[in-house]
Amino acid sequence: MTRRTKTVVAFVAGLVLLALALWGIDLGEMRAHISRASAAWLVAASLLYVAAYVARSLRWRLILSPVKRVTVGESFSMLMAGYFLNYVIPIRAGEVAKSFFLKRLKGVPVATSLPTVFVDKLLELVSIVLVLTLVPILSIDLKGSLAVLVYVVLGVFVFAVGVLLLAFRSEQAATRVLCTLFAWLPSRAHERLSEWLKLFVKGMGVARENVRALPSLLGLTGLAVLIDACYFFLMFRAFGIEVAFLRVLFGYTLLTLSYILPTPPAQIGYNELVIGLIFAGGLAGAAISRGEVMAVIIVAHALTGLIITGVGLWSFWTMGIRVSDSFRGADRDSERAGPKGVGEGAL
Repeated sequence: MTRRTKTVVAFVAGLVLLALALWGIDLGEMRAHISRASAAWLVAASLLYVAAYVARSLRWRLILSPVKRVTVGESFSMLMAGYFLNYVIPIRAGEVAKSFFLKRLKGVPVATSLPTVFVDKLLELVSIVLVLTLVPILSIDLKGSLAVLVYVVLGVFVFAVGVLLLAFRSEQAATRVLCTLFAWLPSRAHERLSEWLKLFVKGMGVARENVRALPSLLGLTGLAVLIDACYFFLMFRAFGIEVAFLRVLFGYTLLTLSYILPTPPAQIGYNELVIGLIFAGGLAGAAISRGEVMAVIIVAHALTGLIITGVGLWSFWTMGIRVSDSFRGADRDSERAGPKGVGEGAL
């Protein structure tokens, strides 16, 4: 299946999810809620939204430091360009693209830098601990779809930590586990992927080199999560809706964790369905209607889409890289990290 076909299929799936999210909601009531949003609070929320990405770019810069030192501006541009790619296409090309940017701008081989992306994502998953801690504090009843979402994220986190620890002890064992996971692939594809996974596990030593920086990395992760929650808290305030901050912290953190799952282009329908599931299910308070929650989600989604697109395209411009080049480069480097890419020269 070509990327274009995947994108079309994912886009249609997103529209279906959006229809499900809006099912049974009075659209007239929702428009009335949107019309009363405060521009001042929306601007303040937007600034916090960008600030959370700044914190994440500082974290990735720190992870990357044993491999290559980059400036704060460079790490922010590469990170935001990668997030933009993840936002507009239904596959995680943005993760590989960040390594492509490093190769293009700094000459760092993809197989060397890609483990830093893995470690960065693993740190993002650490916030699942916060979510589980808040469950008893807020007396949240984990059941149905909400429970499934929490346990899926927890399972991914435990597996990722397990692979990382196993790689510290035995690179061969970690590689064998990952290769077995993809044993269902056709033999040629599995062979190419196996060689890539060997390089990937070998490069995971970057995590070991960052052990001393772990307190700083966890601090930046906590800061990003806290700013995220403040952003969404202000989104509710923009509509004159009072929601306890800890409940916003739980709900929005769970949403960001859920992005490990495949999402449609621009997360159309996905955000509305998941946030509606989390907040309209009683987390925001019984006095708040689904229409009010959905009004917040729709505006927040449109606002963040504009921010990611604007900052992402600006990031490409500052790096001097075309968006189309990043697609081709990420695809090419992913393939060349296989048997032909064992040496740095091939990369």
